[in-house]
Amino acid sequence: MKTLNSIAVEYLLRNDSQKDNIKSEEISREIRRINAEQDRKVQKSLLFQMYDPELEREFSFA
Repeated sequence: MKTLNSIAVEYLLRNDSQKDNIKSEEISREIRRINAEQDRKVQKSLLFQMYDPELEREFSFA
């Protein structure tokens, strides 16, 4: 039979692990958001480079 202390310790350990899981999920979510934002910036940058009118003029005169 479990004592009150052992039940309390199990509860605290379970709570701590749940909090850690929540924190790690939040960190993972933030990392995914940042990566997606950076990917969009890179894609926009590539699009601007591809369709930059000044660059097109330079290439058309060459």
